[in-house]
Amino acid sequence: MQLKRYTDYSLRVLLHLAVYPDRIISINEIAHAYNISRNHLLKVVNGLVEIELVQTYRGKTGGLQLAKLPNEINVGELVRHMEGENPIVNCQNPSCVILPVCTLSSVLHEAYWEFIQYLNRYTLADLLRGKQNKLQQLLEQGVG
Repeated sequence: MQLKRYTDYSLRVLLHLAVYPDRIISINEIAHAYNISRNHLLKVVNGLVEIELVQTYRGKTGGLQLAKLPNEINVGELVRHMEGENPIVNCQNPSCVILPVCTLSSVLHEAYWEFIQYLNRYTLADLLRGKQNKLQQLLEQGVG
């Protein structure tokens, strides 16, 4: 299973903000660190603001910060929200001839939910544990 780019970038934004909890971070800084389009990141950040994981500040010194503590941000919930609850395969369009007897869709659906349940065991804080200094170094070098 491959996550949507939107989900991937959402996780990267949250990790970046969590590495610098006492700073307001600009979108340009995040875009540069990961070599991601600023315009694409704007859409991602708007989605994170909408679900109240990121807060924004306007003005010359404006930017972004986490709206919750890293230990309050569940990775599984975030991935489920960003990925949506659409089936992994769409057997209806075009309609599949073996649909009446096929179990592939239900097996893949079950696997997706097992994947989400596994991710539910982790928070953003878990992803940072013991790696914050190294992450800062890499982000400041623009390694993504």
